[in-house]
Amino acid sequence: MNFRRFRLFKLIVIFICMYIVINVLYRSLSDSKTSSSMNENDNIPLILKSTENNVDQISYSLQPFYIRLPNFSDDEAKNWFYNSTYYKINSKKCPQGLCEEKGILFDDVKEHLSVNVFLVKNGLYTNDDCGYNYGTTAAKRTFVSANETTVIYDKAIIYTVPDGWAFQHFLDGIGPKLAHSKSYLQKYPDAKVIILQGMRFDRSVQEIWSMLGVENSERIIHYTPSMKVGAHLLINPCLTPGIHPRLWQDARSMYWSISGIPNPKNEVKKRNLIYIQRTSTNAMNGARLILNEEPLIKILRDYCLKNSLNYVQYDHSKDTDHIRSRIELFYNAKIIIGVHSGALSNMNFAQSGTTVIEIMPYRQETSILPMTCSMFRPEDLKACAGYILFTQAQLLNHSYWILPNVVNAQGNMNLSISRVEKLFDKI
Repeated sequence: MNFRRFRLFKLIVIFICMYIVINVLYRSLSDSKTSSSMNENDNIPLILKSTENNVDQISYSLQPFYIRLPNFSDDEAKNWFYNSTYYKINSKKCPQGLCEEKGILFDDVKEHLSVNVFLVKNGLYTNDDCGYNYGTTAAKRTFVSANETTVIYDKAIIYTVPDGWAFQHFLDGIGPKLAHSKSYLQKYPDAKVIILQGMRFDRSVQEIWSMLGVENSERIIHYTPSMKVGAHLLINPCLTPGIHPRLWQDARSMYWSISGIPNPKNEVKKRNLIYIQRTSTNAMNGARLILNEEPLIKILRDYCLKNSLNYVQYDHSKDTDHIRSRIELFYNAKIIIGVHSGALSNMNFAQSGTTVIEIMPYRQETSILPMTCSMFRPEDLKACAGYILFTQAQLLNHSYWILPNVVNAQGNMNLSISRVEKLFDKI
């Protein structure tokens, strides 16, 4: 009798252990599905198509994703970030408050997960915001009479994101939308491409459009607010998340593909350490200059010698090569370092795992804000574009390090060289 009781007890223990193991494995698989949008080998999501009143809506849902916290080389960097408005706003999104372990969860259906393309017969575009807040009623708008329009095209595709004529805002605004709609550029080679008119049209942006088969003089229309654009077929990919790893990584693969980079899925040995130099002549917005640049450059050169890397000092104002050459340069980057600026957006061409070091300037009087956000009051806790490069790096699965540094009254800085040395000891 005691023997049977022992066997029964033993079976119960085995059953409980098996249950625990199965449950842990199930939860582990569930967690990996939730965060797998950071993985470049995700399965293609289920695409849904609906038709109503001459409007085709093609949509699919992406998976929720996490954005990891930065890497910190010292407590000064860590404390600065933990006191930043970004962390104060977004730390509430960390599961069970475990920001350091999992990162910040982004799972809002409209803002982060829902991807849509509208194909509207006799569609009408009238200066609507091109982003995830684009209303479905506006996306389905049509015209009956030519009097409702200022111009009518046979086919047109909408990419009117703010400042999409500028290099960095092409990458952070138009790129993610192209990632899921570029097939329409090939399917309808006569379709006009509608972008906002700007103070200039960056050469690098024109070259990317050209590599996509869209020549400026033939297909690109520079939109102004007074225009009411009608098209017999209006293609609208605007109702799409601004940030999602899948979209950003797909856009990066697109840049590699049109540049002729072979086998982008097979990572090559990365050999470049690229210092993005900011000078008084190449800084479009002024300030944020490193006053003691020479000792910084010496650290970078010495690091390259010790680690068999190529030292590249990149000044975008002196880059006269085709954008294809720049894409290849940054594709081969192992480390990218520079002060917060649009030129750091070149990380969009780098392979996952690239080390990105952002020197983050801030003013002493608004110490919890990036310098580029110092027009806000810290207590207001408003969203601030000063963190966009951190977000980009994490969406692209880079290894991101932040190095905050206070600026002087003119907005320039003497970089702490000892902190730079400490950081390079850790990467």
